Amino acid sequence: MNMLNAISPEIGFEDAPAAPVETVFSNASQPSVHVIGGGEFLDAVALILAPMSYEARTVTARSQLSLVDETSTGTIVVIDGSLPDAFDICRDLGETPPKIMISSETSFAFRAKCAQSNVNTVMRAPIDQAEFINWLEYLGGQVTTQPASILLVDDDPLASAVYAEMLRANGMTVAILNDPLEIIATIERSFFDLIIMDLQMPGTNGIEIAKIIRQHQNHLSIPIVFLSSEEDKQVQMKARHFGGDDFISKRADLDALVTLIRLRVQRARIMRNLIERDGLTGLLNHRRFKERVGQEMARSRRTQLQFCIAMIDVDHFKKVNDTWGHPVGDKVLSILARALVGWVRQSDVVGRYGGEEFAVLLLDTSPETIFEVMENFRKHFAKMVFDGQDEQFSLTVSIGVAGSAANGDSATLFAQADKALYLAKSNGRDQVVIAENDELAASLDDAAEEGDS
Repeated sequence: MNMLNAISPEIGFEDAPAAPVETVFSNASQPSVHVIGGGEFLDAVALILAPMSYEARTVTARSQLSLVDETSTGTIVVIDGSLPDAFDICRDLGETPPKIMISSETSFAFRAKCAQSNVNTVMRAPIDQAEFINWLEYLGGQVTTQPASILLVDDDPLASAVYAEMLRANGMTVAILNDPLEIIATIERSFFDLIIMDLQMPGTNGIEIAKIIRQHQNHLSIPIVFLSSEEDKQVQMKARHFGGDDFISKRADLDALVTLIRLRVQRARIMRNLIERDGLTGLLNHRRFKERVGQEMARSRRTQLQFCIAMIDVDHFKKVNDTWGHPVGDKVLSILARALVGWVRQSDVVGRYGGEEFAVLLLDTSPETIFEVMENFRKHFAKMVFDGQDEQFSLTVSIGVAGSAANGDSATLFAQADKALYLAKSNGRDQVVIAENDELAASLDDAAEEGDS
């Protein structure tokens, strides 16, 4: 389905029939979306999911619904609130998977009944596309299978090893730092969901280390949990005051400790998404995307695994704003963002680089491998049809790709990808160009000479 409504932010539907239909929307790199409702309700959701490369599989009989047996962590359920048995469906599914109820009724009493029926989110009908996608991403982040990444800072190698093994046994990824003076270099090399730190260490203490971490703007959002046997309440409050987010006693039950850490990581991911995301598209913003590439460059030096970045620019985007207005332009950018997220792997990172320009960090791969992926995306986007105020239109994108193996630092990598993008646009747009250093430079010189002539 290529028809996308780029004018109206809301998609409506008639009352659903008594016999609902389940449609399962699948994307290999995203949580599957199970939608239960009538025909127009299903069409409305399908219209939103179309640019995200979801494939639909319909189950026509109520008795054949697969949801009760398929409640894996990769599932989100969307229910039409006008169904007579909407609440029964939600209760039968239990607390998992996450559920979105869509209804024209949003009173407190209705919301209370949703809460009692294990519903996570209530949305008002007709469906607002942007809000719906944001909820999918939020709930998808909650059900992600990506393990929590923990940095354990403790001068005692034995104690840190014990805690690390306990957390690893519960599915978390743990790095140990026994020299707290290396904290800044460590967190700049790698990304961590949470820092767990001892309060008392020789030559320094956790409060001083927390102050140093918070001196760096890039590290303000990293949650810090102190793990200590300190019982003095004033010391505990001081630790929280100077950068700590929580204080857990070493005497706490180990199962409770793991649960607290999981909850803290989940909350941190939610807050980080709010801080680091672009307001229009929900993608990583410019600053955070560049930081993420810098971290990946440091990892690449250690592991020798190469990665790529792709710069994507909408061709002749100014014409969209000038002809149909900024609301239509914003809708185009939002749809492009979702299409990119749906196209690449869940482990890859998509960011809004600025204006109509986007960037993708593609892990553990070469430019030659990525060329086909980006070329197919270019063709996919060109087939989409958008609605202007009185006519339909399509757009194309130009893409520049550069790989880490040929570039020694992230600044050079971005420069090469940007040059490749410039070459793609100067050579006629609607194409993918791979940066090839000297050959690319020669092509750029030729393009510049043609522009001067």
